[in-house]
Amino acid sequence: MGSDTRSKVLGFLSDCRPRAFSEIVKETGLGRKAVEGVLYRLWKEGKILRSERRFMEAQWIFKGRGGVTRNLRKYYLYVLKPEGRDSIEIDGVRFVRYEKKERKAPRVSKARLIYEFLKSNGDKAFFSKEIAGALKDRGIKPPDVMTSVRRLERKGLVYVRGYRSGSREIPFKEGFLITWIDPSKPRELAIEEAVERTERTLMEKSASSPLMQRIRMVRDLVIEASKLGELVGFEFLQNRLGCTEYELETAIERAMQLYPEIREVRIFNRFRHYYHASMDGEPLAKAMRRRRITFALSTGGRTAWATTGRHVWSGS
Repeated sequence: MGSDTRSKVLGFLSDCRPRAFSEIVKETGLGRKAVEGVLYRLWKEGKILRSERRFMEAQWIFKGRGGVTRNLRKYYLYVLKPEGRDSIEIDGVRFVRYEKKERKAPRVSKARLIYEFLKSNGDKAFFSKEIAGALKDRGIKPPDVMTSVRRLERKGLVYVRGYRSGSREIPFKEGFLITWIDPSKPRELAIEEAVERTERTLMEKSASSPLMQRIRMVRDLVIEASKLGELVGFEFLQNRLGCTEYELETAIERAMQLYPEIREVRIFNRFRHYYHASMDGEPLAKAMRRRRITFALSTGGRTAWATTGRHVWSGS
């Protein structure tokens, strides 16, 4: 049956005129799949040539009560291959021989490229702008990074860090800080290590960024005071950091967004002080009582009277 089909197709093309697939099927009386298979094998063997481009033809199909529908059919033309010729042109149509196409390497998604980069640098954390710069030659653009990273984050593959405030999270100046989460380790340990990597990167960044340096100092001073059971006042922080009030305001705001365990409390509803969450409860209450007494002693009770309307300390 195969040789008979082959002979019929070659016989029909023996006049060296270009023929369309549907015409070959109609004139030979062969099945469409049989003709399709034979044409491909003959073209591959170098017995026939095929048009370089595909043509389009409108077909009208009668659907009975449904009326007539129109669709576009795409097709090639075939012609018998002349001896010693690999291509010919007939009436402006170029016919070519079969050429094996090289398989293209599978396309790697942008998310996969970013994940592999983070995985291969698993001991580090990177700002999103750094990732875009490192993968620029691989076709990664700055907007691609966070789009892909958020997908990886939802799958639990990466850890993303920024300034957090309520339900919002905003990036650092260089973008969000990102590192991979090692899936081979217990989840809690892997996340802890990811946080430590971002913390280390932030500490390294503080050496070149005045704002990050002030944030680090605020955190260190708050932790130090809390370990001693004390509060840290706004004026004390400003004197130690040697910055303007605005610069300290910004540093404290960012520090509290970056480290939610840093809390604010006001003495006499006026004087701002800061402490670490580990002081919550009785240690905080004691620290606040001591600070109120200190204020009262230093002002002879005037501060308390001015802010609360009550004379809480009269002095000796």
